[in-house]
Amino acid sequence: MASTTPAHHGTSGASGGASGAKNEAKGGAKSAKNTAEGLASQANSPWLKRLGQVGVAAIGVVYLLLAWISLQVAWGGSEESADNTGALQEVAEKPFGEVLLIVMGIGLIGYAVWQLLLAVIGPPSDDSTFKRVSSAAKGVFGASLAVQSLRIGLGGGSKSSSSKTADWTSSLMGAPAGRVLVVIVGLAVIAWSGYLVYKGVKKKFLEKLEGHPGRGITRLGQAGWISRGVAFGVLGILFVVAGVQSQPEEARGLDAALKTLAGQPFGQWILTLVALGLACYAAFQLLTARIHKEG
Repeated sequence: MASTTPAHHGTSGASGGASGAKNEAKGGAKSAKNTAEGLASQANSPWLKRLGQVGVAAIGVVYLLLAWISLQVAWGGSEESADNTGALQEVAEKPFGEVLLIVMGIGLIGYAVWQLLLAVIGPPSDDSTFKRVSSAAKGVFGASLAVQSLRIGLGGGSKSSSSKTADWTSSLMGAPAGRVLVVIVGLAVIAWSGYLVYKGVKKKFLEKLEGHPGRGITRLGQAGWISRGVAFGVLGILFVVAGVQSQPEEARGLDAALKTLAGQPFGQWILTLVALGLACYAAFQLLTARIHKEG
């Protein structure tokens, strides 16, 4: 009889340990669920969504100016860089431009936070891994653009995106298998450009809106996404060329891509069409900013 008591206590202890582990696991799962619900609540909060939508409109302003600069590049009349930095500097030169840049910067910070939260919880239309990664990339882009906007708005300078890209490419080429990595980056950018064209053709961009914006605005979106795909496709090709030829100066960002496009046969006309397409994208962003549910 005495020998059965320890066995009984051992079984009871094991049972208690298993029960404790189970309860701890349940508690952890509940805590994770509460955290996810809290993040979802923050991402969908009216104030953050409105701030993010201001960021969407700010991106529209940047693309509108980028379209204007690209049009001037096509016909030889612009000294500004045909990239985000050039567009923001164009704003700074206008009356009350610095104030507008600060407002845009604040909106872009909200946009970045909004997108990064959506990357964690998943966008409303689709919480797939690809969509989460896409939201994360948009968040990083928004944060970068916010820093540029605030820096220029507060009177500081900003190195052009083309110079930054060339420096980054040169550093990457100095790494082991650097040329291969640059080519891979170029191929990834080309794949991304193809995805932009696909979104334009299939009208996939409508998924991020609350409601349908109408046929005319949808056509603007299609032209905009396809034009962005063309511009980034040229940028990807420049990366591939830079990697193959071991010439990092060839990969100089969107500015170089658009200027390279302008230098091709019929390039002025092609770049003019791309510029008009970028203007369509800008108009789409501005007209639909208030109904964006994802950004």
